[in-house]
Amino acid sequence: MDYHPFLSDYPGVYFGRGCPNQRRVALSFDDGPGRATPELLALLRQLRIDATFFCLGRAVRAAPGVVARMLADGHEVANHSMSHTDARGLSPAALMEQEVRPATRELLRAGVNADSAHLFRPAYGEIEAEQVERLGREGYTVAGWSIDPSDWLEPEAPGHVECVVGAVLARIHPGAVVLLHDGDDGDYARHRIVDIVRELVPALRAQGYGFARVGDLLRERRAVRTDGLGA
Repeated sequence: MDYHPFLSDYPGVYFGRGCPNQRRVALSFDDGPGRATPELLALLRQLRIDATFFCLGRAVRAAPGVVARMLADGHEVANHSMSHTDARGLSPAALMEQEVRPATRELLRAGVNADSAHLFRPAYGEIEAEQVERLGREGYTVAGWSIDPSDWLEPEAPGHVECVVGAVLARIHPGAVVLLHDGDDGDYARHRIVDIVRELVPALRAQGYGFARVGDLLRERRAVRTDGLGA
C-alpha cells in the first residue's frame, strides 16, 4: 500500500514492512477461507511455514472448521473486513459498523485472539486518512504490504506461477510482507496459489530468508521503536 503516501503519517497505526535488518519475510493470504485454502494449509504444514491469513468475516462464518485448522497449525488469522467492501465512500463510522466490527466478532467467535482480530487489512488496500485515524483510536492496526506480485491477475494465463514467483523474488527485501490470495474470486477457486507457494518458499530459503507472521514482524518493529533504535 505504498501508493498511499499519507500512511507514513500514521506510524503508530499503519504497518507495511518489518525491520530491515531481519532477513525474514511474511507470507500473507487475503480473501479466504476459500476452496483452495485446505490444500494450501497442507502445503504450508509440509513446508513448516507459519503465515498470516486476512480472512473475510462472511467466509469465517461459512468455514469455521478451516479457521480452526489455521489456528491449530500456528497461523495468524486477521481481519479483512466482513464482506470485502471498498472502504472509499464509507464514513469512518460506517466502515467500523458495517465491515470492521462484524468481522472482528466473527473472528473472536471462531477462536481468534483479540490482537489478531484487531489487525485489519482493508479490501483492495483502499482506505482514507480519517478511517485510519478512527481505526487507531479503536485499537486496530492497519496492515499493508511491501510486495504485491499481482497473483490475482489472470491466474489461468500461461506462465502465471512463474511470473508471480519471479515478481516476488525481484522485489524481495528483509522484513517483506508479501500480498497473496487464497479466497475464491466469485466462482473461481484460486488453486494456483498452491503452486505459487510450492515454488516460492524454496527459492526464498535458497536466498537465506526465513518466515514469520505479519504480527511477529509488527511486534519486532514496535520493539525497535520502543528501544529508540529506529523508526
